[in-house]
Amino acid sequence: MSELFSADAIPPIPPSRLVSARNATEPALLWVRTGSARVRVAAQDYPLSAGQSIWMPAGVSFAVHSDAASLVFPIFPALGSRTPSLTRPQRLDLPAEWSDWLIYQFARSVGYLRGASSDTSLLDLIAGPHPALPRSLTLGHPVGLPPMPSSPEAAAIARALLQNPCNPADTAEHARSVGLSPRTVQQRFVDETGLPLIRWRTAVRVAAAAELMDAGHDIGWAGRQLGFSTPAGFTRAFRARTGMTPSEYQRRRSAQSHPGDARAADFGERIEPQLRQAGERHAPPPPIPATQSWSRINDFHVLVWVYRGSARVTAGGRTRRLRRGDVIWLPAGLRNRIALSPGSLLLPLGSRRGTPPIRLPDDLVHAFPEEAEDYLLHTLLANYSLLRPEVHDPNRITRLFLDRISQRHAETGTVSEEAAPVHQLIRAVRSNPAEGRTLAHWARELDLETNALSRDFLSVTGQRFPAWRSGVRMTEARHCLESGMGVAQTARRLGYAHPSAFTTVFTRAHGMSPRDYQRHGWQHATESLIVR
Repeated sequence: MSELFSADAIPPIPPSRLVSARNATEPALLWVRTGSARVRVAAQDYPLSAGQSIWMPAGVSFAVHSDAASLVFPIFPALGSRTPSLTRPQRLDLPAEWSDWLIYQFARSVGYLRGASSDTSLLDLIAGPHPALPRSLTLGHPVGLPPMPSSPEAAAIARALLQNPCNPADTAEHARSVGLSPRTVQQRFVDETGLPLIRWRTAVRVAAAAELMDAGHDIGWAGRQLGFSTPAGFTRAFRARTGMTPSEYQRRRSAQSHPGDARAADFGERIEPQLRQAGERHAPPPPIPATQSWSRINDFHVLVWVYRGSARVTAGGRTRRLRRGDVIWLPAGLRNRIALSPGSLLLPLGSRRGTPPIRLPDDLVHAFPEEAEDYLLHTLLANYSLLRPEVHDPNRITRLFLDRISQRHAETGTVSEEAAPVHQLIRAVRSNPAEGRTLAHWARELDLETNALSRDFLSVTGQRFPAWRSGVRMTEARHCLESGMGVAQTARRLGYAHPSAFTTVFTRAHGMSPRDYQRHGWQHATESLIVR
């Protein structure tokens, strides 16, 4: 196995730009791993250096310019059902030991890994205290937060509610989480804050809703986001806490606003003293879990790189074990599957549309020197996000790889006589996954014996035809379900006579129903900032 270039021949990382972006529904974290960058929001510039980031709420337009030798990651935290407490752009300092975890979060945004239950560790880090951040002046008198309880158990409950005010758990559930009885929890909140737990939570929700309204959101939207089931319930709670209705509050705050006034402090800034009072500190990052990709059959080639740890990669029926620095070419048309050990990261470097190769070459695996890591991360960002140099060649790395393998194995290589029918069959099914002809039908059409075509198909793809076609359909099914397509519509698109037949096959392949897959089986950013 050879290295693709020497340590002294690594290309420099050029400056990158993102002229304009606006995330429609998901907040993002723009994190500088190395170098420096400037983020512009409206008329304000935010200079960032290595280890710094800026939280960008959904709906805010921004531009980014990163300097030469710099790496800026756009990361979409896995929010699940949580409502972010930071509603305006805000600069944050992140601990250096979270670097690999942040890159893991970017990898999940790209979407090639299996979905996972929402992990809130990154959001907790963002919502936690940031002592280095200068506190902004407040406009007028925003709705106050209730006092923090002092006992460790009650403070733990309060901390969780500050970071997720819309948590619907009742007193009994909160009590179980800290090992106390509901009566004891109630008594501690009353003794230490003057409010029962549920009223304390309502006070936090009202304060957070007021911040959303200050940020320009509609009253009804703010109430729904913070867990109020009806507008009337929100109005009652708001009046009880503030002495005015949400509409009256909004009018008064608007009247206090003048051009040039400093903005109101974010809810995330305001909970900082409470969290620090409760003993919250930056925790070390959780371990990166063992992860896998779904078995897939793509109509494009992909070059993937082991950035950390080790990986087991199966392509076309052959399995290879890779270690840090290794890269492997995953050919189009052949089933591939990736399994990563705990603490490992495998990242895509580029893809190319193309026809399937006829035979798997022996030299699919090469290596990069450790000194090339920053350049490869730059390649990842430029190919899979819109933050890239003005002049960018997305095929530079894949072309370098192809130059290292023999011409007969390149994607434009000559098709051997015995494999040409298999190649034709692969292209037909990839272009129309609903294609229902059996291998016997294809053999008659191609003027071949069924056994001969079956043998050649297995030699080329590493799979029998029915299993391979099912894999193509399941790959397409996941794309349909991720785009929001219904089960019945997906079944028709893939050629299943009844949705129940599709559901049975999908559940057998994934260990979950199509509807469960839509809820929990995939997790990636749907924003245009990420290129998938």
